[in-house]
Amino acid sequence: MRRKLLFGFAALLLVAAVGLLLFGDEYLPETISVAADNANATSFLPTREYNGVVYEGRPSSSLTTVLLIGYDHMDDGVIVEEQDGFTHGGQSDFLLLLVIDHENRQIRMLQFDRDTMADVKYYSKSGAYFGTRKMQICLAHAYGDTQELNNSNTIWTVERFLGIGGANDGAQIDWYIAMDITGIGCLNDLLGGVTVPINDDFSYYDPTMIKGTTMTLTGEQAHIYCRQRYFIGDQTNENRMARQRVYISAATQVLRKRIDENANFAKELLNGMGIIYDTSKTLDDSFGFTMTDYQGTPITDTPTHYLMTNQSLGAIVSLLAKVLDYEILPVENIPGTHQIGSNGYVEFVTAENAGLEWALDALYRPVN
Repeated sequence: MRRKLLFGFAALLLVAAVGLLLFGDEYLPETISVAADNANATSFLPTREYNGVVYEGRPSSSLTTVLLIGYDHMDDGVIVEEQDGFTHGGQSDFLLLLVIDHENRQIRMLQFDRDTMADVKYYSKSGAYFGTRKMQICLAHAYGDTQELNNSNTIWTVERFLGIGGANDGAQIDWYIAMDITGIGCLNDLLGGVTVPINDDFSYYDPTMIKGTTMTLTGEQAHIYCRQRYFIGDQTNENRMARQRVYISAATQVLRKRIDENANFAKELLNGMGIIYDTSKTLDDSFGFTMTDYQGTPITDTPTHYLMTNQSLGAIVSLLAKVLDYEILPVENIPGTHQIGSNGYVEFVTAENAGLEWALDALYRPVN
C-alpha cells in the first residue's frame, strides 16, 4: 500500500539536538590526533584520477565523516513496531552527511533527496541477496532483518553513490547516528521547543499552525512541521526539505543556548532520547563495516531508545566541547531532476558522477 505519510526529517532533530555533538576530534580513534599542520599525514583515501586531474585523499586526522540517518516504521500512518522479514526496516527519508574539517574548523553538510536514484542492495523477504538495483536511496534502509543491517546497507549505498565505496577506498564514513521517527517529539520537547516561521498552511493537521506567524513548536507540531508533506504547500519533498533546513538552524541555536546555560545538557539530552550502541560492526577495507552479529547494547537506562550509533555516549558528549566554535556551512544538495518512474513513483535523477564530484571536492584535494 502506498504510504500516506513520508517522514523527511527523522534525523533532522538529530542535527539540531545531536548534530553538534558529532563535531569534534576526541571521537576519533586514539591513534589519530587532530592537528593544524597535517601536510605530511597519511591519507585515509587513496590517490585517484578523474577527468585528467589527480586527487589525493585528505589526511585522516583532518576530517571526520558522519552520516545521520532518519528512518520511519510507518505504513498508512500506523507504526510497525516489529520488523517483519527482510524488507521492513523502514525508509531512511532523511539522510545528511557531515564532513567535519578539523584543519579549517568548518562543517560541510550534504543532504540527500530521499528519491535520489542510487544502487541499493536488493534482498528478498526471506533474506536472499539478489545483487544491486537502481532505486530510491531511502529504500536502502528497508532491507535487512535488524536495525544494524538496515543502517549498514544505507551506509553502503551512500558511499557507492559518492564514488567512495570501492574495495580500495577504505571506510570513508566513520560514524553514523540513526534516529527513529517516533523520537522527534521527544527530542523537540527535551530542547524546550523550537521556534520557527510558519510559511505554509498546516491547518489540515493543526489549525493553530497559521501561515504567516511564528510559533514555538510542541513535540506533536514538530512531527507535523518536519515529517508531513501532503496537504502542505505544494506537497513536494523539496518543500519539506527546505522546512527541515529552517528547523536545523533554529534548533541548533536552541541547543547552543541550553548548553551555555547547563554544561551537562548534552548528556541529559542523549540520556533522555535513549541510545543503542551498535556493537556489531567494525571498520574494514571493503565498504566500511563488517557484520558479525546484530545485537546492539543499550548505553542509556531509558525505557525507550530512539537512537542508534556506532560510538559511545562519552565520546559523543566529548565532541561537543571541541567544536562549538566551528563554522557550520550552509546545507548542500546535489543537483538533479524529479521525474515519475515507470512504476509511478517519484525519482530524483542526478548527473552521472555528480556524487563523486562532490566527494572529490569535500574529501580530496588535487595534486599540484
